[in-house]
Amino acid sequence: MKRHLSFIVMLLFLACAAGIAQYLARASERERVPPRVSLAQFPPQFDVWRQVDAQTLTAGEFRELKVDDYISRTYVNDKGFTVFLFIAYYASQRHRQTFHSPQNCLPGAGWTMSDYRLHSLDDLAERRINEYLIEKDDAKMIAFYWYHGRGRVVANEYWGRFYTIKDSMMLGRTDGALVRVIAPMGKGGGAEEQARQAGLDFARVLLPMLSSYIPD
Repeated sequence: MKRHLSFIVMLLFLACAAGIAQYLARASERERVPPRVSLAQFPPQFDVWRQVDAQTLTAGEFRELKVDDYISRTYVNDKGFTVFLFIAYYASQRHRQTFHSPQNCLPGAGWTMSDYRLHSLDDLAERRINEYLIEKDDAKMIAFYWYHGRGRVVANEYWGRFYTIKDSMMLGRTDGALVRVIAPMGKGGGAEEQARQAGLDFARVLLPMLSSYIPD
């Protein structure tokens, strides 16, 4: 029994060692980033949503995030609901150039996060996104975010890192993006659910459009 267990442990060690060796070998290669459309060309109007504003990262924010491409816009739908869209794209996530989790960035900007939920955007159970209620002073918003790239929509950042390492070894790619959609809440009864539905509706329309900008 002990010999059998030792044999299994040895196989697992060899498998891990082979994986790490392959990863390190690929890390020195040039990544195979597919052609993509710049986020600057993302449409200002689609479905029932139209752009009403655009924001630019400050020099300090750009240095901190180290993004290769990004978009930060405000959209409004035909019913007057507003969402804030932010996408940070990275052509490579090596050399400490990777996503900044909203769980760090939002509290760092003074927002509290609570009431966590998980949503599926479509019939594919693995395509899930995070939801948090965020609050600062008198402002309340519903924040959604996920990690998007190489054909995957991932809510959990640890799984996102796992898939990044796996795809680095198997595909020679680590490109991907953080996608964040924030819907501000109005006043009165039902404001939270209305903001939630507006954010989810926007995310569901957005999802099939992203492959041109964040390659599968």
